[in-house]
Amino acid sequence: MTSPKLKLAVFGHPIAHSLSPRIHGMFADALGMEVDYARIDCPSGRLAATLGQFVDDGGTGCNLTVPLKAEGLRLVSSSSQAAREAGACNTLVRQGRRWHAENTDGAGLVADLARLGLDPAGRRVLIVGAGGAVAGVVGPLLDRNPARLCVVNRDGEKAEQLIQRFERPGVEMDAAALADGPRTGGFDLLIQGTSLGHQGECPPIDPGWMAADAVGYDLNYGEAFEPFRAWCEQAGLACHSGLGMLIEQAALAFELFTGTRPETASVHEQLAARISASAR
Repeated sequence: MTSPKLKLAVFGHPIAHSLSPRIHGMFADALGMEVDYARIDCPSGRLAATLGQFVDDGGTGCNLTVPLKAEGLRLVSSSSQAAREAGACNTLVRQGRRWHAENTDGAGLVADLARLGLDPAGRRVLIVGAGGAVAGVVGPLLDRNPARLCVVNRDGEKAEQLIQRFERPGVEMDAAALADGPRTGGFDLLIQGTSLGHQGECPPIDPGWMAADAVGYDLNYGEAFEPFRAWCEQAGLACHSGLGMLIEQAALAFELFTGTRPETASVHEQLAARISASAR
């Protein structure tokens, strides 16, 4: 007798562009699992009702994307430390009659950095941006014990408030307004965490803040990555998009949904080729 098909979904608004169904489908196919993973359009303020219908239809797990990550955390009965620190969740798992919230974004980023040979341990990390995307990755980055982590943001006070939420002994942490820049430079890992790429823009980053062998990483991918990629090319920095982070955070979510951790190497290869082809 075959196992019942798992009913999963990603909720967001807009949602038609999401690669999550394709990624989770690839994981399921590789593992011989039956998974029904749908895109569900859900504007802000409608998540509770939409989740209720999803459960009535047999749903047992879902991912959340913009603009629902903070709203989701307010609706659950329990949550992980990563979700609480971030103030947002991207994964909900049904436990009995209740929802449990997780945030796999930061762990997904750390996993992809390790895949790229960029383990944050001992590195001097500069993060640009202080919004929800950055809040989701700061904790796991700090757990890797970087030598220093600095957040710069257009609103320096928001950057300061963000780092005050995350205390890790032994890690030097500071914040600054983007216009002023960090008090000292020499950063060897630059993480671009703003949404400006979606408007075809890159934040005003001073290449002088970076070490000669620094590497850039954008939490965005696809067209939204292109402005930062162009900046890195002009500044002489190697760089990577957030596609790998998307895949790795999905693998962690898939494990929460199914109890099985999927292999990701082939998914990286196939989706990178697809994104590259669509950009031509």
